[in-house]
Amino acid sequence: MPSPASVPRPVAPGSPPAGSAYRASPVWPLTTERLRLRPVVPQDAEAFFAWRSSPEVVRYMYQPPWDRAAAEQKLRAWSAAPFDDVGDVIVLAVERDGAVVGETMLKWAAGPGQAELGYAMRPDTAGQGLATEAARATLRLAFTTYGFHRVFARIDEENTASVRVAQRLGMRQEARLVESDVRDGVWSTEVVYALLDRELV
Repeated sequence: MPSPASVPRPVAPGSPPAGSAYRASPVWPLTTERLRLRPVVPQDAEAFFAWRSSPEVVRYMYQPPWDRAAAEQKLRAWSAAPFDDVGDVIVLAVERDGAVVGETMLKWAAGPGQAELGYAMRPDTAGQGLATEAARATLRLAFTTYGFHRVFARIDEENTASVRVAQRLGMRQEARLVESDVRDGVWSTEVVYALLDRELV
């Protein structure tokens, strides 16, 4: 009799096969009413530096502000990164009127059909609904093109702007992890929001 570890786990219809590469060929750019989303290229480094160098933006990413060398290194790495299997990340540049004003991210997470969503925008675009618009397009990419079943976002509880974006997307709060990480030398609490493919509107 096979051991439990050797018994194949069922895969839900429409979900990427667990433990193997799932390759899709999105048509770029993704377009919304006001935005265009596309994979990043090294030339986006200066644009990304505009918000990734801001302490107020990156404090909720649990990392120090970038300098220009870090921006160039990260954009080179992201532009060459695959999105074929668990652990891979695709980063998209968000353009408005030809200018890069933000980013979204999909990370292929562990577990059948699971992905993580991230988003950040240039501070001077706040209050215009651009983060919600870009994140919704990225959710549609995750569900309809890549075939993920569940997408979640991990957000610092004090990052109320990001929490509001998740709520506007229709994501539900599934967890509150009290003092689960350290930010700026103090304990911070993380909330987890998630959406299923059938719930996307």
